[in-house]
Amino acid sequence: MTIAAWARTNKRTKIRTWDVKWAILHILIIFLSVFIYLWLSLQDLQLGYRIAEAIQIQKRLKEENQRLQLEWTHLTSPSSLQKQAEKLGLQKPTQFVKLP
Repeated sequence: MTIAAWARTNKRTKIRTWDVKWAILHILIIFLSVFIYLWLSLQDLQLGYRIAEAIQIQKRLKEENQRLQLEWTHLTSPSSLQKQAEKLGLQKPTQFVKLP
């Protein structure tokens, strides 16, 4: 009978050990899930900041591009070129030579 009593307690111990292992496994899965969720949330937040920064840079570069295009248009306009040529003392050519 002592063997039967030992077998029953051993069986209960195995069941309890198995329950503890499952509980630990579930806790680890929950912990890992929470960790992954927090990590992904942090990545999402950082990506949002990087996107906002990129949008600001894009806006600034578009404004600068427009300003430079306006300046280029002004500097290459015939009236502006004529004024610069007069400042440098250049004159309109009076003679034209046609090359063969």
